[in-house]
Amino acid sequence: KYTPLEVINIPLMAGMDIVGKLFNNNELIVAEVLQSAEVMKAAVAYLEPKMEKTESSHKGTILLATVKGDVHDIGKNLVNIILSNNGYKIIDLGIKCPPEKMIEAALEHHPDIIGMSGLLVKSAQQMVGTVKDFKAAGISTPVLVGGAALTQTFTTNKIQPEYDGIVVYAKDAMNGLDLINQLIDSDKQESFIANYQKTFQPSSNENKEKKPCPCCSKKPIKQKNISFNYNLNSITAATYKPQIIEETVDTLWPYINRQMLYGHHLGLKGNMKTLFETNDPKALKLDRQIQDVKTNIINQNRCQPKGVYQFFKVRRDNNTMIILNESETKELQQFTFPRQPAGYQFCLTDFIHPEKVDTLCFFVVTSGQDILDYAKELKEKEEFLASHIANAIGLELAEAFSEYIHQHIRSEWGFPDNPNNTIDDLFKLKFQGRRYSFGYPACPDLGYQKLLWDILHPDQHINVELCDDFMMNPDGSVSALVLHHPDATYFRVKE
Repeated sequence: KYTPLEVINIPLMAGMDIVGKLFNNNELIVAEVLQSAEVMKAAVAYLEPKMEKTESSHKGTILLATVKGDVHDIGKNLVNIILSNNGYKIIDLGIKCPPEKMIEAALEHHPDIIGMSGLLVKSAQQMVGTVKDFKAAGISTPVLVGGAALTQTFTTNKIQPEYDGIVVYAKDAMNGLDLINQLIDSDKQESFIANYQKTFQPSSNENKEKKPCPCCSKKPIKQKNISFNYNLNSITAATYKPQIIEETVDTLWPYINRQMLYGHHLGLKGNMKTLFETNDPKALKLDRQIQDVKTNIINQNRCQPKGVYQFFKVRRDNNTMIILNESETKELQQFTFPRQPAGYQFCLTDFIHPEKVDTLCFFVVTSGQDILDYAKELKEKEEFLASHIANAIGLELAEAFSEYIHQHIRSEWGFPDNPNNTIDDLFKLKFQGRRYSFGYPACPDLGYQKLLWDILHPDQHINVELCDDFMMNPDGSVSALVLHHPDATYFRVKE
């Protein structure tokens, strides 16, 4: 006969171990893992009051945080849920967490492992600085890192050399659980660390200055042919004042990228269109779960998507866009953009008329704070799957709104989409013009957000604030510069 603690540590933990193995074998998806976590949480909640007061079901303590400058927490929250339901005590420091806050918490709680998460490219760089600060503070606790912009190579070559303890890269939440289980187990820890460090050794060439090869030092310049032989007068805006749009979840839902919502966030593998056309049972089950959460969001009015867009007159001066008022008598703002050093040498200004006053559009859209608060409330009620779905819906509704408002802007400009086009055609970019978000390859500097906020004022119109590090709050928000030129294309200014 098992004691309550033995029930947790033997059959229940064995069950969660099987869940992990099934996930790693692609037999379970994230949604099903979260359902398993709900069952585990309920079982532990039932058993804990029956345990001796001196007993603890915790295998170890994990300190979690999204690094400074990053407001994204959907990945960290998923890690929190999975670890906390696999026997770990979690100290969650939240988002935008500076190194000093992590150091203070580490010295207070003495965690077995410190977990850092970040979605952005700059978050990966922030992790390098954070482990340097850990080292200076005398901390050598094992560190687990993860996030969309992070790779094993970056972890091994950039983060690990700056830290005295081990830094381990986790590709997803379940992989993180497996790594932590090995780091926590006193019988496995030493051999795991030795094998990991042997497998992932920093490249000896990484920090050496690379001397350019004489024959390769000059990359070829490619000819680009951007035509302006169209009637610029036909592309005009009805108004140059800010336009506010408030939309419903139902209106935006057709613009949701199902590959992102069902696949990326909830782990359904395969092509979504094919899965639904063939009535895949796992896809249909997940769809019912998503639709249930969506219905509750609508019925409880927990999401109020809002957007603001504004057309501006603009003229070009080499790499600079000079934003003008409607009468073209006053400069409102200047954006000086980077240019590709080689290849086609694209710059965003290439798609503005070189001699005449042109037009462009800026927009900011948001799914709002309320849906993110709703997701937190569901998590507190231990409805982990519904919470994760609500959070994912909030993020993807903002992306859907950006598709919707961009389509609306094209119509306002006078070149509406082909009425026969489908939503899939939108995702395949079968339309004129392009939209560019700051912080992405064509304009990697997120600091341009400040210039945008100074002329569009989304904080006043739709309550989207700009943080000190130029991230948007609420998290489910998208900003973009929209260009109408038929040859506008996506490119990256850095290799």
